[in-house]
Amino acid sequence: MKTEVIAIVGAGKGGTAILETLLKMPRVVVKHVCDVNPAAPGMALAREHGIQCHTQMTAICQDKEIDLIFEVTGRKEIFAQVLAQKQEHTRVICSEDARIIFHLLDLQQEVSDRLEDNNLILERRVLERTQEQEKANAELERKIIEYEKLNEKLQQINNEKTKYLMHATHQLKAPFAAIQSYTDLILEGYTGEIPKMTLAIVEKINKRCILLSDSIKNMLELANLKSLVKENIQMSVCPLESIISSVVKHLAALAVSREIKITVPATLDDVSVKCNRNQILILLSNLLENAIYYSPNGATISIAVKAVPASLVKISVTDHGIGIDVKYLRRIFDEYFRANQAVVVNERGTGLGLAIAMEIAEIHGTKIEVESILGKGSVFSFDLKTAQKNKSS
Repeated sequence: MKTEVIAIVGAGKGGTAILETLLKMPRVVVKHVCDVNPAAPGMALAREHGIQCHTQMTAICQDKEIDLIFEVTGRKEIFAQVLAQKQEHTRVICSEDARIIFHLLDLQQEVSDRLEDNNLILERRVLERTQEQEKANAELERKIIEYEKLNEKLQQINNEKTKYLMHATHQLKAPFAAIQSYTDLILEGYTGEIPKMTLAIVEKINKRCILLSDSIKNMLELANLKSLVKENIQMSVCPLESIISSVVKHLAALAVSREIKITVPATLDDVSVKCNRNQILILLSNLLENAIYYSPNGATISIAVKAVPASLVKISVTDHGIGIDVKYLRRIFDEYFRANQAVVVNERGTGLGLAIAMEIAEIHGTKIEVESILGKGSVFSFDLKTAQKNKSS
């Protein structure tokens, strides 16, 4: 953009104001200032900025570099003289036009000043917000470090608790096994005939021993699962039919005692899964055992297998038993939780079977899903990754 070369005729109050404004404008050069009074305020300002000062207009009008002359004396004869002597290409603005331009320039300066003030305010607010954000980030980082330390400490406490639990349950296992063995001897008549009241008490002791033995077994299993390093758990390719048949065979006697029929898929010859076989046997056994205990005598329980996307297979256990109240669905996998109706139907439950099952599912990168209607039955299902047979991984 071309630089405007300007001259000012008249260095009084108006000329000084115009000069002050022009000095602030980019791409504007004030080359001459002229006034009959060498001591006029505009002349003094011009000298301060190295601008040529004159008491006659001749040099200004003859300068071919001048693009624009501001005539601000307000005298018509001066304006006429400038028009007569100026170069052909030079434009002239009279005092009245100059006042209008000065007013516009003044408004522009006022707007610029306001914008500058607003920019300063905005910069200050941005700086304040930035400082607040930095302070908040520092506080957040401090809390994260605290939470990480707290989490590490809690993990250490949990590990110690698990070790203590495993040690304590191991210590309890043998005494309860001995008590159960002695009660079995008494109940089977090896110690001779005993009074009915004593017999009833011994039967209760025997039942309690069985329940506590089951609890100890489950506590050890859960503690062992939680102490495992998942990366160190060995996974292998297992035929799914073998896993299901093993679980059904293991619980066949319990099912027969309740006259319960278990249906399984007709054929699973081509289905193999990538898993830890022993853990999946425990998971599926817990689900099937629950289905048996919480189903009425003579009921049917079905195990189903269905292929799902992403190279997965969904295994489900469906019963037509007592079902689960919707308000308890989120709690049934909590350790030791048992709904009131479950306690009434099965006194032997420990409240750990589903917690163990969920722990195993999470080790295998999956979850156990539950669909249930109170009084009509439940469906428990989980996914496993499919794999080619006879290929270990």
